[in-house]
Amino acid sequence: MNGQRIRAMARKEWWHLLRDPRGLALILLMPLMLLFLFGYAIRLDITQAPIGVLQQAHDGQANALVAQFAASRSFRIVAYYPDRAALGQALQAGEIWAGLVVPRDYARRLARGDAQVQLLLDGVDANTARLVRNYALALVRGYALSLNERAPPLQIDERVWFNQAVESRLAIIPGLIALIMAVIGALMTSLTVAREMEQGNLVMLRTTPLRRGEFLLGKLLPYFVIGMADLLLSVTVAVWVFEVPLRGSLLELGLVSGLFLLVVMVQGAVISIVAGNQLLASQMAMISTFLPAFLLSGFIFAIDNMPVVLQYLTLIVPARYLVVLSKALFLKGVGLSLLWGQAAVLLLVLLVLVRIMLHKANKLGLLR
Repeated sequence: MNGQRIRAMARKEWWHLLRDPRGLALILLMPLMLLFLFGYAIRLDITQAPIGVLQQAHDGQANALVAQFAASRSFRIVAYYPDRAALGQALQAGEIWAGLVVPRDYARRLARGDAQVQLLLDGVDANTARLVRNYALALVRGYALSLNERAPPLQIDERVWFNQAVESRLAIIPGLIALIMAVIGALMTSLTVAREMEQGNLVMLRTTPLRRGEFLLGKLLPYFVIGMADLLLSVTVAVWVFEVPLRGSLLELGLVSGLFLLVVMVQGAVISIVAGNQLLASQMAMISTFLPAFLLSGFIFAIDNMPVVLQYLTLIVPARYLVVLSKALFLKGVGLSLLWGQAAVLLLVLLVLVRIMLHKANKLGLLR
């Protein structure tokens, strides 16, 4: 091997790296992004889990039990509900992860040694439901032992809603559909304009009567059709192969998924225009869609269990809203009548991204 030739080739490669500062910055920043995102977003414990309380008994013993949950770092009492219907509606809307029901005869049965409280769990996120259950059991058992060390007089009656078997795949598959669409939608379209720019086709296109909006719409339309076909295939596999129940409307699922697909496709088009070459565009698309969709959308890790800064950061992650809508439509049977706000945010994000795309295209002189 000739060391001089190796040095020459290495020098040439260094110059390629230095002439592409955006690619070099991406390589240097990626490890830091991974460290911060994984370090802060991944939490396998529970802190400040939102729960609701239906306190049918208001005596000293019932108040003392509820105070245990209020004082715990693991739980945060969101509201006190007047009846089971209100508590159930809060669970269905995803406002709380669990509901604690203290019955009217709690004090009498506590004195008799066979008191029981009910814990209603939102099973849409199976892993979070298990963690909330375990923390609640530990808290109640610890409190019961403080009342009577020999025979704890208090037990929990657990009821899991929407996913009675607490099967992880029922929670993962609906969220996975959002993740797949996010990555495929942005990755497909991130290469379109960059490919034309690399091949020099834009110069020839400027001689045609083709307008900027027509060019961009024509570029995106085939990928939208492919993306919706992917959605149909994914839903079919989820229902018939993995046996995930689709309790909501298939039409509503198609509408919100189509809206989300447009968002990530326009995001990919913006990346394509800014990057200017296919390699950088594909890297930017993966980092800006896959990592946020995986870590910050609530797909795997509950958003309310993240640090406050990351919770605010998730508000600009489009996949967050489709994950909520997809899980609600699949497992809860809840439609846009209750979760229309999530769809409205997606529409707002789409309008903002379209504006940015047209501005970037105009700034670069992309057609007329």
